Amino acid sequence: MSSNIGHVIILTQDVSFSKSLAKALPDRVPRQIPLSDCSEEAAKRYVINHLDFGQPPDPNLNPNVKSPSIQDQRKDLAELDDVLPTLGGRLTDLESFARRIKAGETPHKATREIVEQAASDVQKILLGGTEDSRSWSPQQAWLLVKQLAKHDSLRYNEVLLSDAYKNNGDSALAALEQAELITIQSSGGRPYSIRPGRPVYFSAFRRLTHDAVLASKLDMIVLAEAIKNETATIDKCEQELHLIGELPKQPAELAGRVQWLLSKVQTSQLKVEGFERQTVGLKKILTSEY
Repeated sequence: MSSNIGHVIILTQDVSFSKSLAKALPDRVPRQIPLSDCSEEAAKRYVINHLDFGQPPDPNLNPNVKSPSIQDQRKDLAELDDVLPTLGGRLTDLESFARRIKAGETPHKATREIVEQAASDVQKILLGGTEDSRSWSPQQAWLLVKQLAKHDSLRYNEVLLSDAYKNNGDSALAALEQAELITIQSSGGRPYSIRPGRPVYFSAFRRLTHDAVLASKLDMIVLAEAIKNETATIDKCEQELHLIGELPKQPAELAGRVQWLLSKVQTSQLKVEGFERQTVGLKKILTSEY
């Protein structure tokens, strides 16, 4: 490599591979070429070719006559045009999809099963592990799921401005990308957008947000964290007001500061009351639905 007489090509799904590579080759800067998902047309060709491969000949046909293709044998493959936009062009999902069809499932049923499995995988990311074993909070992951269920992509820096990502936001997003919940797109070395980790996650995210019980449970976790943060703000402001109140003489210059602190307390208190009202509504859902 150092003499330019050979090159090593590494194919990997690990988004943090550069860290391991940097330890092994600290004096080398690898050239990265990200591979995107295939187009809908290419995905359809891949699935059909996968189904045709290894198809046993029909013993009832003349061996000199060409066996009918899988498309001729399976009329339900007309459903491919309807379901492939849901699956997207991720190779691993297309392989699973083709295996299911080959086993006898219809394209619509195979797609439903894959989406349900994807939704289950996302739930594990949202609720699995402990705070010590993961580098993100359920609030941070759920915020992305809810927003990506409505939008194809999110602005990276706009996400960092949200309350859930005020502390160590970049690290949490990097960890969620490593967990394959999201994909972070960069330009010139600067991250600029966030998309689901797999195309099928678009449908999985929508399925999870439409689950009233699960959504209520996660929304309550988010609201509890928000109440905790606003209460901390109130406590901090009250402590400073107490210190100012203990001064023997109140300087006129502190009047603006006192007014600002009182305004912060009022704003946070109104937020807490609103969050608690929302929590009451969510509890009703959890106690009335399965």
